[in-house]
Amino acid sequence: MKKILVLGSTGLLGNAVVDTLKSRHEVVEASFNHPENAFDLSDPQSLIALFEKVGAVDAIICTAGVANLVDWHTAQSTDWTFAISNKMMGQINTLRFGEKFVNDGGVIIVTSGILAQHPFKGSSVVTTVNAAVEAAETAAAIEVERIRFNAISPGWVAETMVNMGMDPEPGIPASDIAQYYVNLLDNSVSGTTTVAAKH
Repeated sequence: MKKILVLGSTGLLGNAVVDTLKSRHEVVEASFNHPENAFDLSDPQSLIALFEKVGAVDAIICTAGVANLVDWHTAQSTDWTFAISNKMMGQINTLRFGEKFVNDGGVIIVTSGILAQHPFKGSSVVTTVNAAVEAAETAAAIEVERIRFNAISPGWVAETMVNMGMDPEPGIPASDIAQYYVNLLDNSVSGTTTVAAKH
């Protein structure tokens, strides 16, 4: 049984990860509005305080992080700053600060997104921060050998598409995407990104 910290546990994807893990592992849940383990991903000190509270773990899975879809020509500096401080630096700081709390041979899995691989008009902000997250975990893996760093790049989540009034057929259920995270817990090539999307 592993001790696994899931950041963003009250979100759609984070909750699916928790549900997939909890029957076989000790899962510590944390999110922005969690009643016991609340933290702000965009605040480095908040993230560090959470890691110190939870202590040593075998894995950290981060499904938290927000960046908004904004057209290149209308995006304001505030849109970029928000995405960079939240989704980008939040995930990167999970790697940076989480490293010393993960036991030898463990793993930190962060979340980017399919727009890093397949941008479209209006996705420039999200594409940029997602790609930066992937670059960071690849770079970190070169310098850190004690634990592994990986990223999952989810495609469209079927439940989200339904909520948006879209056809969910191109999407993948959150429970299926959660399995991609689980598959990386015991064995993975550090510094690699797994795309969890229909091809």
